[in-house]
Amino acid sequence: MPVAAAHAAPITLALPVKDGTRPVVVELALTPPEQQRGLMERTHLDPDAGMLFVFPADQPLHFWMKNTLLPLDILFLDADGTVQNIAEAQPLVEIPGYSSLRSGRMVLELNQGWCRQHGLKPGMKIPIPAEVLAACKP
Repeated sequence: MPVAAAHAAPITLALPVKDGTRPVVVELALTPPEQQRGLMERTHLDPDAGMLFVFPADQPLHFWMKNTLLPLDILFLDADGTVQNIAEAQPLVEIPGYSSLRSGRMVLELNQGWCRQHGLKPGMKIPIPAEVLAACKP
């Protein structure tokens, strides 16, 4: 089944960490309504869980925390999965929000402190399955 047809099903990513890789189960936000909703109004996110936002083309990425109750690490990613920058986002922050350093293709949200705890840093590359990227072609 194509990813676009089964977007509600989470996928597992192997995130690079200081001592190898660590599996993280992520929900996919591929459509504008899913991306607008994100993790709003949730009160819990499992320790090794997150949400991956994939956009159809590179663009400046701006995120805010409107109605988002959880503190998050927001990772801004290039099209090849390279981490540009990581923002430690506070709940309910709307303006100015958090932005990518340059145009990017994806955003990964994890529990705040996950990156610091596991040694995930800018410049590291997160392997993204090709079918996920293909599901968001313009």
